[in-house]
Amino acid sequence: MKREKVLRVTSIQAIILGITQGLTEFLPISSSGHLVVLERLFHIKSNLSFDVLLHLGTLLALLLYFRAAVSELLRHPTSPLMRRLIAGSIPTFVIGYVFEDAVASAFSNGVTLGLEFVITGVLLLFSESLTARKEVLPRTRSLRRSATNSPSATTLHESLVSYRQAVWMGVAQGAAVFPALSRSGLTISAGLGLGLTREAAVRFSFLLSIPAIAGATAYELVKAPLHVQLSGTLFAGLLASAVVGYLAIRFMMNYVRRANLRGFGYYAAVLGVLIITDQLFFHRFF
Repeated sequence: MKREKVLRVTSIQAIILGITQGLTEFLPISSSGHLVVLERLFHIKSNLSFDVLLHLGTLLALLLYFRAAVSELLRHPTSPLMRRLIAGSIPTFVIGYVFEDAVASAFSNGVTLGLEFVITGVLLLFSESLTARKEVLPRTRSLRRSATNSPSATTLHESLVSYRQAVWMGVAQGAAVFPALSRSGLTISAGLGLGLTREAAVRFSFLLSIPAIAGATAYELVKAPLHVQLSGTLFAGLLASAVVGYLAIRFMMNYVRRANLRGFGYYAAVLGVLIITDQLFFHRFF
């Protein structure tokens, strides 16, 4: 994706963008879509170097929160969970590579932004409706079991996530390369639609994002090596992204044990409608 080489953000704006990246990367409402919205609202121009550092911040948050899982995966690289993560990552990388030019165009013109937010919201609401129909176990029993779990690889036994579920969640993650199609929103929706519990869908979605974010960052660096001096502005954005990202992961892992995701679905759908309205009638921001 081509971005301007000049970084036109202040330290305060960098912190705002970092907070937005960290928060919306893990809440199912699209981080890239919100960053585009902020750039349009406040006339902010970031660049590729800054974007890479923001994503590096969320990657650090993932590695810190799931350090037990990552450590176990590194010790057992042929484990059932690792094989499922690889299976889910393959369609993500293929889709991202094939649609690279279309994604760059979508980011630059923002024409599809509103529609993508609406799609994210509708998918979340639809998957939640399917989940509500399938829930037959007593809620208290489910909560009691999940409360004893820690974010380790062992909580994702192969009986919880099949290869079919992993691959389709990877396809959903690949589709989310477009700006306002939420990565976590689409993967969680796919997991719920395929029969996973909310907690299992969210946890696998977050683990699946580790190779996706790492791979996308590495690809950008190989394609256009960055010679960046870590200024105070860049570091402020990276730190904000990492800290808020970690808190957002903790929030989501606790939230899904006691509530559904409909609120996020309504939020994304309403935001999309507002953007479409501006695109069609007012042209103030889009």
